[in-house]
Amino acid sequence: MTRALLAVPLIIYHLLALCTGVGATCEACPNCDYEQISISQGNACLNHWTCSGDTISCYYPSVANPGTYTGCSYSASAGWGLTSGPSNICFSAAGVNDGCQPANNPYSFGLGSCTASYGYVGGVNSGLL
Repeated sequence: MTRALLAVPLIIYHLLALCTGVGATCEACPNCDYEQISISQGNACLNHWTCSGDTISCYYPSVANPGTYTGCSYSASAGWGLTSGPSNICFSAAGVNDGCQPANNPYSFGLGSCTASYGYVGGVNSGLL
C-alpha cells in the first residue's frame, strides 16, 4: 500500500512533465544579439524564431539595416553552434533552457523535435527599428 501511495505522485509528476513541459529541457535562442541599438537602450533582442528538423533560426531587428531582421541559425548537427548568420552579431552557440520557458525555446530535447515551426517573442528591444 505504501508503494502505491508513493507511486501515484510520481506518475502524476511525469504526466504533467510530458503535457506541460515541466522538467523538460529545450534548446533556446539567445535573448539578444551583439548588435547594440544605443548605449542607453542596449542590444537588439529576439523578435521571433523558426524551427525545422534540427535547425533553429532566431531573428533580431537589424540596427545596421532598419526595417529588416538579422537571422542567426543553430543546428544540432553542429552541437548547437552557429551555422548561419554574422558571427560579429550572433552568439556563437544557442543556449539550453530548463523547463522550456519562456517562449524562446524552439527545440525540445524531451520530444527530440521542434516545439513549433514558428514562435513570436516580441519583448523589449525586439521590434523593427
